[in-house]
Amino acid sequence: MKATFLTSLSRTVRNHYSTQLSPTSKLSRIGLTLALAATCLFGLAVSTSAQNSGEPMIAPERGFTIAPNVQTAIVLKALPDSECSLHPEGVSDPAQTMKLYANADGYVRVHVSARQESQEDARMQLDCAAAGTVTTYPLHLRAGSSPTEDMPAPLTAMPIPEGSRVLPALAAEDAQQLSDEEVIDRGYLPRPDAVASPEEYAVWLDLVSRPITLIPSHSVNRSDIFHTTRPVEAGSESSANWSGYEAHHAKRSYMAVEGEWSVPFIYSCELNYTTYSSTWVGLDGDGTKDLVQDGTEQDCADLGGFLFFSYSTWTELLPNQPTEQGAGLSINPGDDIVAQVWIGDSKGRVRQNGTDGWFAIFNKTQSQAVQISTPLSGTYFNGSEAEWIMERPTVGGVLSELSDYGFDTITNARAETTKSKWKTYDNIQNRHIMMYEQYNPQPDNNLLSNPGPNGSGAMYFDWFNFH
Repeated sequence: MKATFLTSLSRTVRNHYSTQLSPTSKLSRIGLTLALAATCLFGLAVSTSAQNSGEPMIAPERGFTIAPNVQTAIVLKALPDSECSLHPEGVSDPAQTMKLYANADGYVRVHVSARQESQEDARMQLDCAAAGTVTTYPLHLRAGSSPTEDMPAPLTAMPIPEGSRVLPALAAEDAQQLSDEEVIDRGYLPRPDAVASPEEYAVWLDLVSRPITLIPSHSVNRSDIFHTTRPVEAGSESSANWSGYEAHHAKRSYMAVEGEWSVPFIYSCELNYTTYSSTWVGLDGDGTKDLVQDGTEQDCADLGGFLFFSYSTWTELLPNQPTEQGAGLSINPGDDIVAQVWIGDSKGRVRQNGTDGWFAIFNKTQSQAVQISTPLSGTYFNGSEAEWIMERPTVGGVLSELSDYGFDTITNARAETTKSKWKTYDNIQNRHIMMYEQYNPQPDNNLLSNPGPNGSGAMYFDWFNFH
């Protein structure tokens, strides 16, 4: 009776939400509250016997209409910090599974594309585990241009995480007159020297001169993805997992790095594989044990006739964190991202002998940002390298298939030297790295990803092959 009542209530609320709000209108507070309440109710309507027996709990089925040939986001409510597996109903093949991770409030988002309107409906399930509890969320998808009462359009925008706060825009005068400590204490990025590095100061001023929502610092361990270091390959400019540019010099040459890019659209999926790609900036990692990095992840899977895409943000500090740490900042393909990594003290001030790795990711398109720090905890920071990379990460101990990102660019690619001067990558001694398939998982030696210069402080990346 409880499940029937909640299903009826949730359907009523969803119908109200989908019919009262146009795609171009601002979400009303009432409509959004009702929609989120309905989403939460779906997760509560589970079998009482399953709760008592310890068996996986099953939530009521959710159905959505997805426009054909367009990547549409679907926001689902699951368990906070849960690890989820999305796959066709009744299928357990890992090749037909995409991993997704819920944020601290329990929200999961995946992008979906239907090939054509006439294709058959897909029945999927999302299995989410957290704190010893497993809940299955059945998902019914239909390709169509007109949502219906029982198959509405999905909620597409991630709710702003609880505990977020707005950093007000700084006027140019305030940005100059505040002390370095005041700038950091208020939550803004460390301020570069306007005289020594005027171009970097302009980038910083652009970020602080607009209001931005700073979401809480909260990492979620992604146990499936490893961003490994690059082995030293004397005289070689090829790699099995990295493509991009690497500034390379003596120890303690660099203490911060930055880059800006649009989250690349993933154009196609490889049948029977989940493909992966990561765009990131970092310090060290080529022949060193330490690697401090942050960026965006772009994954793709062909499941049940629909294509599924996952776009996310992450940080990682090796060797302390052997796997990717989800940063919780919501992104869409095409969003303008600024990523920065630096070594600093516990307050965030840049220090070459600092105790912490600091990570900042700004989504300028959505006016949101996150800052995260991770203690070095005894790890020696070399500071000999700064990188701007398109990578295929390691998944399950094997290098992944590279997602078809098509073409991408990184601009404002700069590194800060230990003399507190920011330099563009093309004004630093650097290595140009091409990504080749080298025996694992395929022995074909194909070129996968190739970077090239694209003007001062800018580079491009071309995709060539999955493997």
